[in-house]
Amino acid sequence: MRPFGLAGAILVIGGIVLIVGGAAAIGVGLFNPGLISSQLPADAAVDAPAVGGAAVALGIAIALLGLVHLLTALALRLGIGIAPTGAVVLASTMAILALGFAIAAVVSIASGAAPAIYMVPASVGLGVAVIGYAAVAVIVIGVRQGPI
Repeated sequence: MRPFGLAGAILVIGGIVLIVGGAAAIGVGLFNPGLISSQLPADAAVDAPAVGGAAVALGIAIALLGLVHLLTALALRLGIGIAPTGAVVLASTMAILALGFAIAAVVSIASGAAPAIYMVPASVGLGVAVIGYAAVAVIVIGVRQGPI
């Protein structure tokens, strides 16, 4: 396996998950914004089209982040000089974000703010993401022969 093989594979998996998730958010925002707006409190002064537009914008941003993952993995595979630096920055940032969201999911369970049926799988998935992204950073830093 190439030096960055496992790191690249983790980035590809993360990229695919983000692209699929972003596409799902875009789809819901375009075709069924009421699904999201029905979850808002009754006194929220936001209509379904506005919520749908926000879902589309968020979905586009998430899908683009997934594309950055795929491009970073490709750059690692091609041996582009700056790729390890980009991979470490991307993986470190994503690990911190995933950890924050995992903690928020656990707090939501503990406070009763969200149903455990949704938040337990989310917190477990995000915990796996933290481990994966940390592994990417460790692998890339460990393989690199010069400064990151």
